[in-house]
Amino acid sequence: MDRRKALTDLEQSKRVPDVTVSVGMQRSNETQRNVLLFGVSVPLPVFDRNQGNLLEALKLEDKARDDLQAATVRLHSEVAQARERLSTIAAEVQSLQQDVLPGAKSAYDAATIGFENGKFNFLEVLDAQRTYFTAKSQYLKALGEAHRAAAEVDRLLGGPSDPRLIATQN
Repeated sequence: MDRRKALTDLEQSKRVPDVTVSVGMQRSNETQRNVLLFGVSVPLPVFDRNQGNLLEALKLEDKARDDLQAATVRLHSEVAQARERLSTIAAEVQSLQQDVLPGAKSAYDAATIGFENGKFNFLEVLDAQRTYFTAKSQYLKALGEAHRAAAEVDRLLGGPSDPRLIATQN
């Protein structure tokens, strides 16, 4: 935008002709004297008022402004989507960490103790263990997705995102 604005300003300044002042000295061979010369040159912009270049510069400036606005809208949209994704995944991580994992772990521990005491068979222990490991795997996968979503927000905004949005591992 700044470059295009500077180009437009340059083309507008070319509309006004430059006045040239010259001073010099000349030796006359006939009179054997030095003559002081003054000159002023003022071009008259009768045919060339730089309208074509100025119009082109103005159009390029408008295009740059439109491109900047489109990029800004696109960036805001991408940031909103990335933040929404981060918020959703962070809620999933928190739910898994606070509800699912402790429940699956306690069921697995209870099945193990019950098997040791003869109340459950080995298949029930294996089923509880599989459920716990599946929940743990799902939690780790969601945690990885949360970190990827936070990295995407960081990439779009150019800085670190709020670390409170990502649940940390125990």
